[in-house]
Amino acid sequence: MSEQVQGAPPAAESTNLAALDEAGFQSLYASRILPCFEAHEGERVAAVSTFRQRLWIGLPIVAAIAIALLIMAQQAGWGIAAGVFGAFGVFVWANSDVEKVRRKVKTASLTAIADSIGVTYTLMVPAGPAFDRCMALSLLPGHDRKKFEDWFAGAHAGANFDLYEAHLERRHRDNKGRTHWSTVFRGQIVRLKFPRDFLGVTVVRRDAGIFNGLLGGRNLQRIGLEDPKFEKAFEVFGTDQVEARYLLHPVFMERLLALETAFRGKKIRCAFEQGDLLIAIEGGNRFEPGSMFKPLADEARAHALVDDLGSVMRVIDAVVTAQTRRN
Repeated sequence: MSEQVQGAPPAAESTNLAALDEAGFQSLYASRILPCFEAHEGERVAAVSTFRQRLWIGLPIVAAIAIALLIMAQQAGWGIAAGVFGAFGVFVWANSDVEKVRRKVKTASLTAIADSIGVTYTLMVPAGPAFDRCMALSLLPGHDRKKFEDWFAGAHAGANFDLYEAHLERRHRDNKGRTHWSTVFRGQIVRLKFPRDFLGVTVVRRDAGIFNGLLGGRNLQRIGLEDPKFEKAFEVFGTDQVEARYLLHPVFMERLLALETAFRGKKIRCAFEQGDLLIAIEGGNRFEPGSMFKPLADEARAHALVDDLGSVMRVIDAVVTAQTRRN
C-alpha cells in the first residue's frame, strides 16, 4: 500500500497546465496546493523554532572551543578551522528538522499538482528514463557521478512523457591526491514518447561545439531551418531533411526557447529518435517549494511550481502539432 501524502486532496477532473489561465491557477491553488501548505504549516513553524534554538545553543559552544584551541595552540589556523567546521556542523544539525519539513512540503505539493493533470510524481529516482540514450546522442556531458530526482511520468496530449532532474558531476584530483567534484550538468531531462517512430534522427542544439564526433558516427547532415531567426539561434543536424523541417516548425522552436527562458536555463538541446523526443536543459535545481522561513500559504511559491511544469506541457503540445502536420 502506498504511503498517503499529508494534505493531498482527492482526485478530481484533470487540469490542462499548458492552457492554464489565472482563474484556472486560482482554482488549482485553492483546491489542491493550499491544503498541502496548510497541512504542514504547524510543522514548519516548529522546525524553524528548533533551528533557532539549536543555533543559540551550538554556536556559543563552537566559539568557546575555537577560542580555547587558539589560546592553547598559539596558532590562528587551529582556531579558525575549528570555528568554520564547527559552525557548519551546527548549521546542519540545526537545519535538519527544517529540511525534513521542506521535503514533506515538496512531495505533497508536487504530488497534488501531478494528480491534477493525471500523472505521477516521485521524489527520488534510481535511474533516469532514456538517460543512456541522451548520453549516446551527446545531449549530456561525460561524468563520474550522477543523481536523479523529481520524476513526473504520465501522458499529455496523447503522448507519454517522463520529466526528471539530473545532477552530473566529474571527479578531479589535485596534486596532493585529494578528490574534488565539479558539476558538469544540473537541469531537466524530458522524454516524450509517440506511438509512431520518426523516419530519421534529428538533433537540435544551441551550439555545435561537440558535433564533429557525433556527425561522423550517425551520418547526420546540417539542416537549414525555414525561419532565419531560429537559423541563427540553433544548430540542427539530421538524417531526413524533410521530416526535420516538419518537426521543427516555428511554434515548436518558439516554445523550446520559452522553455529555456522559463527554466532560466542555457544550452537547451533536443533530439528526435525512434519514437521519442529527448530534451536536456541546464535549468538548475527546479521544482523547489521555496524558503521554509516564510509562511507556506503563498501563491508565488505555488506559481513557480505550476509554471515550471506548464512550460514542459506547452512544448509537448507543440511537438504533437508537428506530428499532426506530418500525418
